[in-house]
Amino acid sequence: MGIWTKEGLLEAYVFESHIDAERAGATKQRFADAPGVRFVGQFVGHFTLFGRVVAESLGQLQERIEGDYWESGIHSAWSLNLTASSAAAPKRGSPDFCALVCARAGGDPFEIRDMLDDGFLREGEGAAVVNARDFDLLVDLGADSVDGLLERVLALRDVSGIGRTATSFADLADNAIRPSAS
Repeated sequence: MGIWTKEGLLEAYVFESHIDAERAGATKQRFADAPGVRFVGQFVGHFTLFGRVVAESLGQLQERIEGDYWESGIHSAWSLNLTASSAAAPKRGSPDFCALVCARAGGDPFEIRDMLDDGFLREGEGAAVVNARDFDLLVDLGADSVDGLLERVLALRDVSGIGRTATSFADLADNAIRPSAS
């Protein structure tokens, strides 16, 4: 495991909660047009917008956070993916119905993430250890329906080592923006 992706880039996430629903669409598009953005979507729950970005260095990421990303309307806390070298990470792909679950680890988050990867996560789902203030793991779950998604979220809460959670849901059809690499 490592902090760099296979392409040698840092991967970071933003959980934007400082915008209201009526401005979310415009902010989502402005953010998607910023450099390094690989995914942005509107969610219902713990945060309003979620974004995944990549950068060549921590310095470049910091410059974008205070420059391009701030100007696009993204003003919330950021987190690094501390397991970015993993092939299965949040928002590298998922079904239209998805949930992003922020979870507290009741043990070593790296071991819990490996355990999820070894038997709980399905194809298209992913998990990452993150350096967020209130949680250690970000788990990306998917399903073919909202009911199926709720079942996946409830099943995750029963996994050994998963503590307190905060979940946001999305229907990514006509919502997610996945800019091509630039």
